[in-house]
Amino acid sequence: MVTPLRSQVLAHYKKLIRTAQGVFQNDPVRIASMTQGIRENFAHYKNVTDEKTIKELIRAAKDTDSFLRRQVLQTVQTSENTYLVKPYMLFDNTRMIRECEDDEKAHHEEEEEEEKARQQGLSPCEIAAQKFK
Repeated sequence: MVTPLRSQVLAHYKKLIRTAQGVFQNDPVRIASMTQGIRENFAHYKNVTDEKTIKELIRAAKDTDSFLRRQVLQTVQTSENTYLVKPYMLFDNTRMIRECEDDEKAHHEEEEEEEKARQQGLSPCEIAAQKFK
């Protein structure tokens, strides 16, 4: 393995381990499971020598890290039907807020388009079909 690629692989290995420890904070079983999975995955590919393949694997490690940081939420049950979301702050909060606002705006625009279509007398199937055009 080329030295710069080796250092990138090791850096992403360490980053994934740290991310798992942060995301699953106070959940030692999940941390151990994630750590073991990360180790096994990296060990499985340790003999890969093709530079293109190594770069693809590094990209997969980056994607996994991003997924863990942005998509995994832990909750704590506060009462019988109530859960509190435990924030994990490794991602950029302002970016997440913008994305939520964008999603909300897009959802609102879709609802407005559907309402206009209903007023024109289109059926739900026709409305759905328009979305795929």
